[in-house]
This record gives sequence, structure tokens and C-alpha cells, in this order.
Amino acid sequence: MSDNRRSHEALSLRTFFDDQLQHLPELVGILSSRIHDKQHQTEQDMQIVEGFVDATNTKMRAVSGYSHKLRGPLRALYDHVLQVAEEIPSPVALNLEAFRTDPLVNALFVNSNDIDQLLKTNPDVNPYLDAHSKNQLPVLYALLTASKSEKRTLGVGMSGEMFIRDIPQQAINFSSQKIHTPCASSRELRTALKEYLFAHVVVIVKQEMMSRMTNQPFKPRDDYESRLKSLANPEVYLNTLIEYLKVPANLLSIDRTHFRLSKLGIKLEGDDRQSANEFDIPELIWCNKTRNVMLKIALPR
Repeated sequence: MSDNRRSHEALSLRTFFDDQLQHLPELVGILSSRIHDKQHQTEQDMQIVEGFVDATNTKMRAVSGYSHKLRGPLRALYDHVLQVAEEIPSPVALNLEAFRTDPLVNALFVNSNDIDQLLKTNPDVNPYLDAHSKNQLPVLYALLTASKSEKRTLGVGMSGEMFIRDIPQQAINFSSQKIHTPCASSRELRTALKEYLFAHVVVIVKQEMMSRMTNQPFKPRDDYESRLKSLANPEVYLNTLIEYLKVPANLLSIDRTHFRLSKLGIKLEGDDRQSANEFDIPELIWCNKTRNVMLKIALPR
């Protein structure tokens, strides 16, 4: 790796968090490059720390040795994000033919018109397609997120050849489908996925720390000792943050579930012979307890 490239990467990392959190994805792209020089890796890790501090709480710089304390937890967090990204399956096609033939796509959407509507109304996809001809971009790659909900209900089922009424059923519903990070290739999409995951973890970490500060009892007239023990003290904030980052799997994990659903979205038992969609689906579990279905998709033009 040339000195010029290293300098460029260091500058990119330093300016990454300068203004807003939406610059976070640049971090993963730089980290994805191979590191052959241990000294350079140390320098790069320090840039990661500085970017993270800019994104969360710059007052941590008042603490002696803050960068050394954060370096290990942040590297461990990044490595964990890479592991989670590797568990997302290869891209699935998203078009009319896939709706007809792919059980997963058929279960995610009520009808094929929902797929067309999703593509037409997405603010990222249309400008990207307009900027590339079909020859330049025969297939669009992107990330697809959705929410999954489960509800207990009573309905009609089958046991062997017999219909049974008013039996307890579990209805599975997918909603809030959204497309993110359109790309020109599956390789670009792998990087975009890492960027997406890492950026969202950092945003949620910041939100959690802000929530803790807001909810911490504190009065303007509190004595000096109470202030020292509160999160308003940069050292207390830093130590609390490091403890929060201690187990990366608590910040982001992935659950892969196998489903066998009827065409109406009802979870089917083993002896039910209804026509069914059978598939595995990955679901991300974030540290704020929210869950999102996450897929890599390919859209032939």
C-alpha cells in the first residue's frame, strides 16, 4: 500500500464524522482495505476512535488515555459487524418472476404490484437508475429491509384431508419494506451491507447514551460530588460507554428462522397439506430491541 494511499485513507477517516452521522459509511469502506503494516493499523485504529468520538461525544477527549481505552472495544465491534454481514445470504431476485417462483419473495409481498410500487416510490433507486443505462447497469443490487409481526388468531386449517374450524393459528405478516444502498455489483453490495450495519450500530449507541443522560436524575443545584458521578462527567461517560460496548453481540445479532406459511401467511404445522411458502429468513436484532428482516436483492432491468 503506497504512502499516498495511506495518507488519503487517514484523511478520509479523520473527516468522516466532521459534520453529521450520515458520513459513517465511509468508515467501513476504508477499514475494508487490507492492512499490511502494523504501525499503519495502529494509526488507522486511532482515526476510527477519533471518528467515533466525533459522532458520539467529543467531551470524551478531556479524559486522559481515551483513545487507548476505546481502541479495543471499537475494533471488536467492527469485527463483529463483519461476522454478522457474512451471515446474510446471497442476493435474491426481486421481480415478477421471483414473486411467482420464489417462496421467500412471495411471502414478503401481498402481490407483484407491491414490488413495482416499492421500486417506483423509493427515493434512492430511481435517481440511481436514471444515472445508469441498462447497458451500464443490467442488474441493480441493493439491500431490502422489512418488519415482521406475529399475531395469534382463530381460523380454518387442515388435518390430513379434513378441514377444521376455529383452530388457534399464528399469522405472520411482513410490512414496511424498504430498499437501501443501490449498487452496481454484488461486490459493492457486500461493502454497502457492512457500511449499513456499522453506521446503524453507532447511531443506536449514541441514542442510548443520550437517553441515559436525559433520564439520569440531575438538578442544577446538585453538589459537586454528584456532578462528578453523573454522565455529564466525561470520564464517567467514557467508562459507561466502554461497558456498553463490551459485548458486541448485545449491540447487533442475527436470527435465521425457518418458516412454512400458507398463501395467507398462516404458519403451518407438519401435517397440513395446504399449498405453502417454505423458506429461511434472516432477521437482525439491534441493541434497542428493534428487529428487521434483512436481505440482499438483485433487480434485473
